[in-house]
Amino acid sequence: MPEGNDVSVKEIYKEQYAHFRAMNDILYKIPPLFSVAIGGLWYFAASQVKTDRLIAVAIFLFAAVVSIASVFIMGRFSQAFSLYITNLNKLDGEYAVSIKNKGKKWPPSTVKIIQFLLWVAAAISCAGVIYALAPLFCPPAPPVLPAQPS
Repeated sequence: MPEGNDVSVKEIYKEQYAHFRAMNDILYKIPPLFSVAIGGLWYFAASQVKTDRLIAVAIFLFAAVVSIASVFIMGRFSQAFSLYITNLNKLDGEYAVSIKNKGKKWPPSTVKIIQFLLWVAAAISCAGVIYALAPLFCPPAPPVLPAQPS
């Protein structure tokens, strides 16, 4: 830091707490955004299954990619969020209030739950791909008409 531009710990604390507050707000706005994006893709893909299966396959694949990319986005978000919590807890000292799981695996954090649900969405999207592709490679057998009595 350049000479004469010292920033106090109090100012750093205020800035980090403001960032933490904004990130916490974003954290609870993210799941509905993912739901709308992925759900909208599923709706569009499902509406195309009967008319154009290849379009449906492409949209289901894209929904899977969006789901998996979102898992990694949430991972980065979680890392940044955890760093803010750690810094704020240090600055708060004995007055730190945190539900951060210290070495505990259960219950999982909000971010881990969101990531799990995104993996489930990716699996469902892949199932949609298989569902849309199956009739292209294994067309249904023509119906067998009953024999006419002579």
